[in-house]
Amino acid sequence: MVTLTHEEKELLVALLISTDVAKELVISEINDIEVGEKKLETKTYQQLIELYEKIS
Repeated sequence: MVTLTHEEKELLVALLISTDVAKELVISEINDIEVGEKKLETKTYQQLIELYEKIS
């Protein structure tokens, strides 16, 4: 696993959001859950939905 500083994490998140990559990743996770390819807790699924709404 890669260890990043807080500043590096913030930069990475900003980059992912600004290029819409974060949105695509969240959409992909939601779709995988909805079609049954991934099993997650309902809470995690709801958090992904809320996250998508924030970054859209």
